[in-house]
Amino acid sequence: MLTPSRLAAGALAAALALAPCGAASAADTADAPGPAGTAEVLWDERDMLVLSAASALAALEELPEDAPATVSWGEGGSRTGWFGRAWTDVDGDGCDTRNEILARDLDDVDFSRQEGVQGRDAGRGQGAAVCPDATVWSGTLRDPYTGSVIAFQRGQDTSDAVQIDHVIPLNYLYAHGAWQWDERKRLLVANDPLNLLAVDGAANQDKSNCGPATCPAGSTETGTWSTATEPGWWPPDTTYRCEYAQRFVSVAAVYGLGLPDADAQALRQTLTDCAAGGDGVVSVPERVRGVGARVGQTVLSDRVYALVCAAGSLLIGLGLVARGRAALHVVGDRRPRRHRPHSHRGR
Repeated sequence: MLTPSRLAAGALAAALALAPCGAASAADTADAPGPAGTAEVLWDERDMLVLSAASALAALEELPEDAPATVSWGEGGSRTGWFGRAWTDVDGDGCDTRNEILARDLDDVDFSRQEGVQGRDAGRGQGAAVCPDATVWSGTLRDPYTGSVIAFQRGQDTSDAVQIDHVIPLNYLYAHGAWQWDERKRLLVANDPLNLLAVDGAANQDKSNCGPATCPAGSTETGTWSTATEPGWWPPDTTYRCEYAQRFVSVAAVYGLGLPDADAQALRQTLTDCAAGGDGVVSVPERVRGVGARVGQTVLSDRVYALVCAAGSLLIGLGLVARGRAALHVVGDRRPRRHRPHSHRGR
């Protein structure tokens, strides 16, 4: 019997499978059914496939096992080698992915070089070669990661103020399973609107290639490659935490990506709180418990170290007991002595 979580994950997977697989007209309406019986979904509108907190929590439990890469992605050409040219027009509508996401996420978008804010019609034929009819020249970003408002202006020295973030970073995707995907699937996830957000450039750089609890780091060449180095990254604006976790899991569900245990647990804690009406921000005691659990696992993984710690704990315990007894003895000596009446029994 199919559970609701399996149905949701299956529908999302179908959305990927039926995504446009070649050049198409600008009016392409690729059949991409979403969760809960959503009708046709345009490629450019796939961000509507973000699951609710409860559905994301269920989908999280259905994800496959993590499939960590044994070598770093530099071995295969890094970003371009694994995921193709940046911002490829995968749906064939004549506009690159970056401009499409800017147009979706910015307010007061100006599509023309003319003075004032101009709509798409005014900008037709005036854009850059990558998007001649809908280049975004300026606009206003209300950044989901920081909560700040950023004025975007296209230009060599200004464009980086607003960057397009992969919610699940490409290096992270590679490290946990994309290394074994086919070329088309990797190209799609790199340009999927579901996995993309226009964000503050500095926040994007700070996030780098991290998941919620771990980041792939190092390289095979230097012998430092690790698929899951702690800590991870969350948006600084905590009011966006629930939606971020929901989108992260939604992308993982669509593409069948396994996650490291630490990331899955971080998402589980957040989504559980979100589904209950909370803000998804893990409390301080929960953070402490999380750190304690990781330390405990590290200690127990080394038997010798564990034995040393156990012996040390025993010695400390014995020392505390001895000090306690000594303290009681001192207190007893300082108490005023009472004169007890002589017993006349037996006389």
